[in-house]
Amino acid sequence: MSRYHRHQSRKRTTLVLKKTRNAKLVDRATFLAAIIEPLVTIPQAMVIFKQHSAAGVSLSTWVGYEVLTLVWIWYGIVHKEKMILLYQGLFLIIQTIVIIGGLMYGAKW
Repeated sequence: MSRYHRHQSRKRTTLVLKKTRNAKLVDRATFLAAIIEPLVTIPQAMVIFKQHSAAGVSLSTWVGYEVLTLVWIWYGIVHKEKMILLYQGLFLIIQTIVIIGGLMYGAKW
């Protein structure tokens, strides 16, 4: 059976790739990574707030991550990519917390 099928609309006919079992597995793994990866950053924020110190935290790096995350969110909105919006939305929240902690507790630029 072909992996492609025809999708017809009034204006044009396009070929659409059917989801194979491997593609579904990749989608599920990506969904897990989109949730787990930002969660891995939480300990950084916890250390900053528990120790009341942002020594060794580079604000310029975290602000750079934040700006690039906003670009990815923009991309996700334009292309209606829910996975990118979930992933980058979670990162935006956690990065913002790290930046706030860095500003509060003396991170270096």
